[in-house]
Amino acid sequence: MRRTFLLVTMLISLGIGGLAVDSLPTPAEFFGFEPGADCRLVRWDKMVEYLYLLDRASDRLEVREIGKSTQGNPFLLALVSDAETLRHQDRYRGINRRLADPRGLTDEEIDRMVAAGKYTLAVTCSLHATEVAPTQSVPALVHWLITDEDELAQLIRRECILVLFPCFNPDGQLIVTDWYTKTHGTEYEGARLPYLYHPYTGHDNNRDGYMMTQAEARLVSKVLYQEWFPQAFIDHHQMGSYGARFYIPPYYDPVQTDVDPLIWREHLLYGAQMAVRLEQAGVTGVETGAPFTGWWRPSFHMITNYHNISGMLTETAGCELASPVFIHAHQLQPGWRGRPEYKPTVNFPHPWPGGWWRLADMVNQIRLSSVTALETGARNREMLLRGMAQKAARQVAIGQTKAPFAYVMPPDQHDPLTALKLLETLMFAGVEVHRAEEPLAVGDARYPAGTYVLRLDQPLRPYLKALLGQQFFPDNEWTRQRDGSPMRPYDMTTYALSEFMGVWLAEAGAPLQTDMTRVETLDYPSGSVADDAGNGWLLDPCLNDSFSAVNRILAAGGTVQRIPSAVEADGEIWPPGAFHVRADAAVLQPIARELHLAFVAAPAETPADAYPLKPLRLGIYQRYQGGNMDEGWTRWVLEQFEFPYEILKSFDIKAGGLRPKFDVILLADDELDSLLGPDYEKLGPGDRPVPPGYRSGLGDEGVRAMEEFVRAGGTLLTFNQASELPLKKFRLPLRNVLEGLPSDDFYGPGVTLWMRFDITHPVAFGMPAEGLGLFWNSPAFAVEPNHRNEDYRVVAGYDDRDPLQSGWLIGPQHLFGKASVIDARLGRGHVVLFGLRPQLRAQTHGTFKLLFNALYLGGVPDGE
Repeated sequence: MRRTFLLVTMLISLGIGGLAVDSLPTPAEFFGFEPGADCRLVRWDKMVEYLYLLDRASDRLEVREIGKSTQGNPFLLALVSDAETLRHQDRYRGINRRLADPRGLTDEEIDRMVAAGKYTLAVTCSLHATEVAPTQSVPALVHWLITDEDELAQLIRRECILVLFPCFNPDGQLIVTDWYTKTHGTEYEGARLPYLYHPYTGHDNNRDGYMMTQAEARLVSKVLYQEWFPQAFIDHHQMGSYGARFYIPPYYDPVQTDVDPLIWREHLLYGAQMAVRLEQAGVTGVETGAPFTGWWRPSFHMITNYHNISGMLTETAGCELASPVFIHAHQLQPGWRGRPEYKPTVNFPHPWPGGWWRLADMVNQIRLSSVTALETGARNREMLLRGMAQKAARQVAIGQTKAPFAYVMPPDQHDPLTALKLLETLMFAGVEVHRAEEPLAVGDARYPAGTYVLRLDQPLRPYLKALLGQQFFPDNEWTRQRDGSPMRPYDMTTYALSEFMGVWLAEAGAPLQTDMTRVETLDYPSGSVADDAGNGWLLDPCLNDSFSAVNRILAAGGTVQRIPSAVEADGEIWPPGAFHVRADAAVLQPIARELHLAFVAAPAETPADAYPLKPLRLGIYQRYQGGNMDEGWTRWVLEQFEFPYEILKSFDIKAGGLRPKFDVILLADDELDSLLGPDYEKLGPGDRPVPPGYRSGLGDEGVRAMEEFVRAGGTLLTFNQASELPLKKFRLPLRNVLEGLPSDDFYGPGVTLWMRFDITHPVAFGMPAEGLGLFWNSPAFAVEPNHRNEDYRVVAGYDDRDPLQSGWLIGPQHLFGKASVIDARLGRGHVVLFGLRPQLRAQTHGTFKLLFNALYLGGVPDGE
């Protein structure tokens, strides 16, 4: 194959010409099998080679590497159209950009752009790497688009531009393909991948659509929101094997009402076209609507709708990676939302009867849905381009006439650097940020010149409303079961990013009467190191970034203490937990500059209660059983703030002797059964076997080793559901007051709640006295009466009032007076139980400090 690739390259470079379009190797000829064949997967490196081969041979295709994946693999973008369009692609990008923001254009100018523009569809494939079919569908789709000369192919090339991401997750594609190749033909064929299929996020890479933390998310978002501004976006996925064969647009209710209504109408258009074409092609089991709702936000196929791009999803029923499965008719199930029976309905008129289900079936229907979306765009090009301008103009008009008119960011933020990170994230997605040139008033409050303003008279008004305003999840017939009990939402019930990040915004209920300038770059503090600091320097404990500085200083051999009482310095009273730093000023200068921190001269007298911090020795438990996304996100967050750590497998913990090696062990959010692990010797005939090297679980032996670690002076951190392990296994006098409550008595599926923090406790140093935490499948704690009540300190807890800020909370009274974070003394060590999600998906910056402080809890003297 490489000889073919080199020959084509040589012919083109010599000017002799490339392969004739009709002689381009088909996928089957290049790979030696048809992608989608039973038990065969094209590996990403071979896919890259084939796409570059087609690129060099055809002027209807442009393939380029737009960056590297997290692990350094090529991340490709492929553009498909006719040769003339690709030669002038800058022109069409410019038209899309102006139609996406038509402010200042006359109707005549919009008409000319609509007439001249090209319909643009963006498509992503196999974001979830175990969902192999979408990427496997790419070679045949691209080959057909650039070689076929039938009327439809010519129409698509003439009227459309396909912006194709052949694989959203190259690292995972390689991981999964290699796992399948390794197990194929063994008793473990089809066994679950034992670890995450992304270095950090696993399945949650599709929850990074608005935060855009990962390399892949930033590459895709840059193309969508800064370069191409497509009219539509489709993300191809897979789902379970025992329901419908293929989900296509539109979504199911409830929908988010701030999204422009034309979006939902366009979904109906695309879905109807796909449904008809699939039925005509003999594809059965096609479903629209259920179970994917139009309310949630963090996925790429959903968040694009808030950009006025018709963001859609397909989900094909899966097999066992590339191995076919046989499914009996009686095994086919109703949907968990919106389809109570496996019988014909308006949205599911032709059920699949059962039988063999193969990768080829999946690949073919994905390819057909992609072609149909392009056909829909080609035949409705002017309507869809005009719709892009209409949606944007309507959102601008609403922002000019309907409150809120703006979100104002007061400069006196608790953590101003985190507030700037919020603005930076919004700006990367295309949001306009303004700066007030003079003082401004919002209600009775006044803010100084220089205050940042997020105006809502801009095309991305839906995006801002979705991420910044207080949100209440619908409580109606779309979100309740027939018996009145709450229906599980697709994900969480709030995505108020400002609340997650602990950033306060003021809503402007009337138009702002002040001059403003659009901001191109944000004004971060320059950072400084005070002169004449005879007793070292202080760092602000309220800033998350102070922990990055502390970790650098400790790694460089400097000394850091924490001052547990309030201290006066530089004319201000610093809250408990200030960092007292001693290091060479030459070490501190680049830290201050790069992290935008101020090192303030410390008082001449070091407070007597100051205690030293030592370099962190942290172990993070990492299991198999498919991996743990929360563990992966935890690693990513800690790396961003430069915390060192080691990975602990179950055999490392079971071996014992942990205390001499580690000061802290962290259990990310996980169910108790997953932490303990299954009994692999008692798996039933219906259970998939697990290769011996990938069996994990702490078991009783691991639990004993961790309890010994704590009693010997170590600190154990347990996030959320993982707190059940010390509750049940360490015999602590604590209980989860929510355990066993039915959902119609208590339910809080991803909500922000008001909590009080004991800022004199080392775990809450630098926190506000009152703030928001993210509650999702979380416990709430009560201390049972015991003879050592003083050993159980409430770090964070609830008042006797409804704590809901955003989301959907049933039964708030069950939280009244209860604890959300507890520091439990056990022997000479600590167990810190978190009844919230302190670092969920790297979004909850407002509670990062709870985690960061707890990591250094071991240095606190007894009695603190």
